[in-house]
Amino acid sequence: MKRFIKHIILLSLTAPTLTACLEEAYPGRGFTQEQLFETDNSAAALSKAIPGAMLRMGKGNGHYGYAGLFMDREAMCAEIPVYDMLYDYYQDEGFDRNYSPEYYVAIDWWPFYYELIKKANLTVGAVAINENTSTEELAHVGNALGYRAFAYYDMAFAYEYKKTGYAKLDDKAGIDKIYGLTVPIRTESTTQQEATTDRRAPFYVMYRFIMTDLDRAEKYLQGYKRSGANMMDQGAIFGIKARLWLQMGSRFEKYNADLQEQLAHENDEALAKYNKLGITTANDCFKKAAQYARLAISEGHRPLTKAEWFNSTTGFNTANDAWLLAVQINSNDMTNGSNWNWKNFVGNMSPENTFGLNNLEYKAYRMIDAGLYKGIENGDWRKNTWIAPADAGQAAAYSKYTTLYKAEDWVKLPAYTGLKFHPRSGEMKDYKVGAAVDIPLMRVEEMFLIEAEAKAHYEGLAAGKQALTNYLNTYRYDDNSYQCTATTMDGFNDEILRQKRIEFWGEGIVFFDYKRLEKAVIRHYEGSNHPTDYQWNTKAGFVAPRMNICISHYERQYNANIVNNPDPSGVHEEKK
Repeated sequence: MKRFIKHIILLSLTAPTLTACLEEAYPGRGFTQEQLFETDNSAAALSKAIPGAMLRMGKGNGHYGYAGLFMDREAMCAEIPVYDMLYDYYQDEGFDRNYSPEYYVAIDWWPFYYELIKKANLTVGAVAINENTSTEELAHVGNALGYRAFAYYDMAFAYEYKKTGYAKLDDKAGIDKIYGLTVPIRTESTTQQEATTDRRAPFYVMYRFIMTDLDRAEKYLQGYKRSGANMMDQGAIFGIKARLWLQMGSRFEKYNADLQEQLAHENDEALAKYNKLGITTANDCFKKAAQYARLAISEGHRPLTKAEWFNSTTGFNTANDAWLLAVQINSNDMTNGSNWNWKNFVGNMSPENTFGLNNLEYKAYRMIDAGLYKGIENGDWRKNTWIAPADAGQAAAYSKYTTLYKAEDWVKLPAYTGLKFHPRSGEMKDYKVGAAVDIPLMRVEEMFLIEAEAKAHYEGLAAGKQALTNYLNTYRYDDNSYQCTATTMDGFNDEILRQKRIEFWGEGIVFFDYKRLEKAVIRHYEGSNHPTDYQWNTKAGFVAPRMNICISHYERQYNANIVNNPDPSGVHEEKK
């Protein structure tokens, strides 16, 4: 089977146009509330089915539900260089090619999100909210609204076109008038006909729509105790709100014209169905980001301990009090015909398996970026998550690391290999056990970092630095040795991004921070451990072209009103 995989990967390099033949159900064909009448499912069943949509398999190489999508995001940045690219499922992201509307990222992302939105819409439409609506039914709707907001948050920031510094892309975006546009808003009220004629919503509409969903979810989930980390509760809603307010704060601080446009539409009659944001400055957004981050923390969450981080059987595969939201997979989810034996997160991110490609046989080891690793201070106990260059191949260093391997196999792992993720229960052979894991989508550590960043803006740089220092010395440094040396806000933003890259390595978080802060993706430098063919840099002060995701060409076939982003394939800085 795995030899077959190799040929499939090679075939994808020589005949990529085959992807255009894939058959899929796309939003333009009617992901609408009309489908509710074809089922007898209760709101409870519909609500519980929403997390199942997070496991929806894609058609492209390596796509295994939402975790596969955020692996795309990691690979688009500089977070997870691969040791041997022969079995790399993310070669397109590495070679920086094939981002057009006909290829894997475009044709997998778009239907994934709208399938998730469809399930949320069905649930919302199944419950009539009135004074007689039960607390349980309200919770089902709250869960659905939370997931719908989660999906639209991702899409709004992934698909909105931002300047890249390359005229061939930026000029075309201007000619096509796509600046400021996100994605179509489809709700429980959208008809099938409307879904084939709607347009990409402007950012000032999308922000209010997402916030309205979150406000309603917060209300409906009050007092709700969820059954698992894959269901929404108020803590998760607070976390998504913190993310959204931080995004808006960064945008409005950098681009006053966008703030003025948001404010100019505050009283639009057409937008009266959405809650007003109630802000007048970027600092108002930063204050709310910090407020909701602290509320999320206060919902009984606390950062992972060192012992939890380095637990070889439960580390980063079993939800705990640090996790605000997760994908949760059990053996029953691994149905026949879906290739779960090799399309799974553990097989791609943990080297401690025999059923994937990140292992001793296929050597698609996922590593930390060498430049990032070099800057991790010795007092930071997270550093032993990755194999130090001086320790690679040295049996004497084996005891420093947490691994399921015995020393004679551990020494075969190369420098920088990540040992963060482990198979469930330490099962390295049976994928139905080892790959049946919980995968973090949002952890409370992110809230501490959002709070620190936001404080730096509205309370001053010193306040942000102090909040960051307190957090790291309390939870991540053994010797209280951390000091933030940033002297400017831009430098502080860089430090926040650095800490997120370390903390959330492999979790798909930092894509949105790179784009929000307009930071270059750097893979080509002296001592880089990215494969030579992957060493492309993007321009400082702009968004990496590949981060402006193209809409699937199938959507355009069913909706002539959709105007797409320009194809960013192969646009990057040449090596120097």
